[in-house]
Formats: sequence, structure tokens, C-alpha cells
Amino acid sequence: MNLLHNTVRSSSTYLMRNVYQHHGLRSLLSSSASLRRFSTESAPPTNQSSSTKPLFETPSAGLVYGKLVGITKNTLKSDVLSLFEESKLSSDDLKIDYNPSYSPTGMIVQFSSRSAYDAALRAIAKKGRLYRMERADRANWDYIQPYDGKYVLLQGIPPNANFEDIERFLAGCEYDASSIRLFFRQGASGPTRMALVRCVSPTAAMSAMMITNRGFCFNNQILVNVLQ
Repeated sequence: MNLLHNTVRSSSTYLMRNVYQHHGLRSLLSSSASLRRFSTESAPPTNQSSSTKPLFETPSAGLVYGKLVGITKNTLKSDVLSLFEESKLSSDDLKIDYNPSYSPTGMIVQFSSRSAYDAALRAIAKKGRLYRMERADRANWDYIQPYDGKYVLLQGIPPNANFEDIERFLAGCEYDASSIRLFFRQGASGPTRMALVRCVSPTAAMSAMMITNRGFCFNNQILVNVLQ
């Protein structure tokens, strides 16, 4: 009996040990599967194409500025508009850059797009080889005072001339008498006295130049130009 009892108890102990071992193995396998499912589950895709742009992407639209070099006192805005016909500019897109002596150093041009700027470069290469186009920016454009063809510049004013003398010289012209400004600028042969006068319109300014250019104030011959 003792032998039979010991045999049964040994068998029971062996069976229970196997059950616990299998149960622990199943738990371990179940946990490993869960970890695998958790680690291999893919994250929601992100739409990188909508937020990431090419590093060197060039915008196809937007204002572009250039400086047209090679113009003279006789260059008109209409001449440049004709040259840059394909760029579809208006006179409001042009500003002439003057030095302190009011000699033009160039014309700042505002283009509606890079393609309009490129069209101007092609036009210069074909028809306007006396000119050269340089890149400019918005700061250059904002810095320049627009004269809009309404101002006339009188050069060679006698030192003893006063405002009444300027008004007599401009008799018959349409201008704003309160806008007359007298000043000196250094010229090639010494200081030159000048006067800047605003007319009522570009047409009035052009008329004033044609009427008064190379006229005399006292004994001095006066050169008259329209500032654009």
C-alpha cells in the first residue's frame, strides 16, 4: 500500500508540474505575440508632400525688379514701354533714378513676374543693345521719388534771380507757383543754380519745356528738362 500511494503521489506531482510549465509557456507566448503586434503595428501615414517643398523651388509669380542702365536725359518712358512691349508694363512700373545733379543713372522697372523680366532681357538682346539690365529689389524701388513727368528742372538760374524772376520766366505755363524750389548743385564748371517746379500735368510740363527751353533769365540761358 505504501508503495502504491507513493507511486500515485509521484505521478500527480509530475502531472501538476507539467501543467504549470505548459501554462507558463502559453502565457509567455501570448505576451510575446502581443508585444509583436504592438511593435509591428504601423503608425498612421503622414502627408509630407503637402508640408515639404523643394529647397530650391523658384516662385513662378510675384514682383521682380530690374535697373535699366544706359538711359540718357532724352530717354522717355514711352521708349522703354515700346522696347519692353512683351512684358506688358505701364508708365507706373517705371521710375527714373537721378543723381544729386539730376542726371539719370538708370531706370528701375517693376515686372509682374519673372517671365516678364526674362522677356525684357530678350528684348534688350534683340533690339536694345545700348541698354543693360541689372537685378534690383523692392528697396531700390521704394527709395526713388516718382516725378511722374510733372516736374521741370531749370538749370543755369542767375545767382541774383528770385522767385518772381522764375515766375516771369515761366509766364504762360501751367504750374504750381508754391512748388518752386531754388538750390545749388555742383557742376563741371562749378556750382550751378537750379529750380525745380511742379506743373499741373505731364502734358503741361512737356509744354513748359518746349516753350521755355534755352530761354533767358537776365543774361543766363536756361536749360529746361522734364523729370520723369
